Amino acid sequence: MSGEIVQVQERSLAVGRRGISITTIDDLRRFCETVAKSGLAPKGLESPAAIAVAIEMGLELGLPPMAALQNIAVVNGRPSIFGDAALAICKSHPDWDEAAFQEELIRDGNGQVLGARCTVRRKPGRPVTREFTIEDAKRARLWGKDGPWTFYPYRMLQMRARSWTLRDTFPDVLKGIAVYEEAEDIPVEPVAVQVVEEPQSSTSRADRLAEMISGNQVDEPREILRESRRDTLKLEEDK
Repeated sequence: MSGEIVQVQERSLAVGRRGISITTIDDLRRFCETVAKSGLAPKGLESPAAIAVAIEMGLELGLPPMAALQNIAVVNGRPSIFGDAALAICKSHPDWDEAAFQEELIRDGNGQVLGARCTVRRKPGRPVTREFTIEDAKRARLWGKDGPWTFYPYRMLQMRARSWTLRDTFPDVLKGIAVYEEAEDIPVEPVAVQVVEEPQSSTSRADRLAEMISGNQVDEPREILRESRRDTLKLEEDK
């Protein structure tokens, strides 16, 4: 019937024991809009589009939607994942060797903390061990830095050693995403571009060209040659 308004009822989202089931792009859109309106989205992920990208990234890593929102953070415009979530993702992999996993603080003979060490084994390979010491932190200008490096320095040493070990052992599982505790310490400084102006010379282009030829210079600037030809043609036209 012409002029009749047909109302299409949206399909209800299924909710199970593990939360909302997102099976279509429309489900994802509606879920992201709900999260954005709730005001509970993490900083940097306030818009539905940003929420959708974070959820998609989390799904590729094996995280459910809400876990992705809570464990993916934006650092300097790029997404990163918290160290505990990175460990959880790697632990869920079938090649993870729980018996070989070890995290410890490195101490000297007097019990003084020197750094942190992490060991991870991916079956059937050999264990991979990475360390991050206080000396490493000092060289990177992290030791004593305002924030977590001042309040929880040993925890930050642990997170850095963990990040290196997990990324070296399970790069395909983490898919190159940065670990937050490491990404937030990467300095972002604007690149200063210095413009060097060529000093003005009273010597004409023709004189400079003559000096080049007399000096037997092989690399003759083409721009000077082109400008000299233009000047010659102009003089001929003026005649």
